[in-house]
Amino acid sequence: MKYIEPVKSIVLFLLVMLSIALTFTIWTYTPDYRYIEQVESKEILVGSQKNFEDLIRPYKAVYRFENGFTGTVSNSVMKDLMKMWRGWNVFDLRIDSNLSANYMNEMIRTDKRMTVFFTGEIPFSVLSTTFQFTDKELPETTFNRMIIDWSHYANRELQVFFVSNSSATSMRAHVSIQNAHQFMKNIIEPAEKYGAFQEIERENATSLYIAKDTIESVKYTYFINDLSPELFKNVLFTEPNIVRSNMESPIEKYTDGMSEMTVDTNFKSLNYVYPAAESSVSIEPSKLLKDSFEFINEHGGFTADYRYISLGMNQNQIDYQLFLQGLPVYSDQLIYRMSTIWGDNRIFHYKRPYFSLDIDIPSEKEIKELPSGVEIIDKIHQMDNIMVSDIDELTIGYYLTQNQSLHIFTLEPCWLMSRNGKWTRVTPELFGGVKLGLE
Repeated sequence: MKYIEPVKSIVLFLLVMLSIALTFTIWTYTPDYRYIEQVESKEILVGSQKNFEDLIRPYKAVYRFENGFTGTVSNSVMKDLMKMWRGWNVFDLRIDSNLSANYMNEMIRTDKRMTVFFTGEIPFSVLSTTFQFTDKELPETTFNRMIIDWSHYANRELQVFFVSNSSATSMRAHVSIQNAHQFMKNIIEPAEKYGAFQEIERENATSLYIAKDTIESVKYTYFINDLSPELFKNVLFTEPNIVRSNMESPIEKYTDGMSEMTVDTNFKSLNYVYPAAESSVSIEPSKLLKDSFEFINEHGGFTADYRYISLGMNQNQIDYQLFLQGLPVYSDQLIYRMSTIWGDNRIFHYKRPYFSLDIDIPSEKEIKELPSGVEIIDKIHQMDNIMVSDIDELTIGYYLTQNQSLHIFTLEPCWLMSRNGKWTRVTPELFGGVKLGLE
């Protein structure tokens, strides 16, 4: 019994030492890590992503000189204009409200002014990505025309008006330019040689500005590139693996029980709805346009030259239209617009084409001559069912048709007329069969 206590002490000492050794081992242990490859989820893109400025582009510019108006719809000129604006220092903003149609017409016909036309009412605050404003807070107003007065360019200063037809308002401002000589040489002097334009005055309405001479344009033929509906299924549905499909040509339906995507193979259109997101709360224009752009751009949805054309705050709707060579495209055979309706913090409704223009066929190009805008207006004046005062715009564009057997699209130059936000192709039938150069 006399050895029990010494044995206990020895055992206790050993246990303490073992505990210390294990603790030290744990503290100092460094495992032999093997490299674990990080597998990131792939971002699904149906097309290339765009810059916001690509969607906010003018389609026409009209210049007032002493001898009258000149104008152009050249895509390259519009790009040069936007390049010129980048970095402009805009200051001394003032709002003019309740402008009459006659006053807005007078603003444009004043000598030494150019007017740039946009396809839709643009939220003023989105210009902060293009211009440099001295004002920290920009008003939540919109505009669809930009009037630039160069009468005092020698002082390195321009006066600019951002005019809204729909609200009859104008944001007046000044711009300081570093190189006035370059502005005149690159922007104003070439405009003196552009084609002649004519102002079509209308009672109690803003004027139309159209080409006085016949116009040559190119007919294009493209191979079709169909975008896979499966790509959009993977983009739009949260869990694509549980999506059920029902293929009954020409309509294909996809659903996960919460949302539905419908594909019309005849019109090459795709329609997605998430009913639970429906909302009646209006969103301010700048945020609405930003949310719509980011939603589409995240999956590369601007698969061609789509331009922002309209904003409907009552439904939180944004529309984009297909353009080619800077001119709007219209069709009664195929869908040619994209639209989004924003809901409760997410997309509620998304409608779009699922085709893109793939390859231009050079051998199929053909020069077409169209009558002048003045001739078209003269014919409309003779009609009983269309009033010139009801026309929102009259412009050159393209009429899109498809040949399904050859899998090609044809884009025919034509005159397009916009009324109440809807485009119509100007055809011989519209004028009672008189061809007038329209084919």
